[in-house]
Amino acid sequence: MTICQRYFQSVSVVKRPDAFIDVLNAVHVRAVWDIRLWRTSAYVPFYSGKNLATVLGARYEQHPELAPTTEILTGYKNGRITWANYEKLYRELLAARRPADGLALGDIDRICLLCTEKSALQCHRHLAAEYIASQIPNIDIMHL
Repeated sequence: MTICQRYFQSVSVVKRPDAFIDVLNAVHVRAVWDIRLWRTSAYVPFYSGKNLATVLGARYEQHPELAPTTEILTGYKNGRITWANYEKLYRELLAARRPADGLALGDIDRICLLCTEKSALQCHRHLAAEYIASQIPNIDIMHL
């Protein structure tokens, strides 16, 4: 089973919509889980949740249970929270929310966790993927 993580290089060099779809299709992504706190984009409207839902249809799912809180995300973005503290707070949030409860292996087969950070290294999507993999055995995480 695979949890795929999709990330954008940056706002200025976001893949064209057709290239994004090509990547999803090339690795046979079954569902795109939008785990962003804010699912709108004034800079790249294609990647707004509403537009992705239209383009991807049933393949697009919103999963706010995997999004950070406003306080955690803005604290990190504003420099009030270090990455180490962000990780700690986000992991505590997941432990409290327990978003993997009730998930079956088939639910997460070939999903793509969607966020907009340039690198998965300092983004909650890799923490979310690690959390899911820790809760459900036999999961592989692939960074696209």
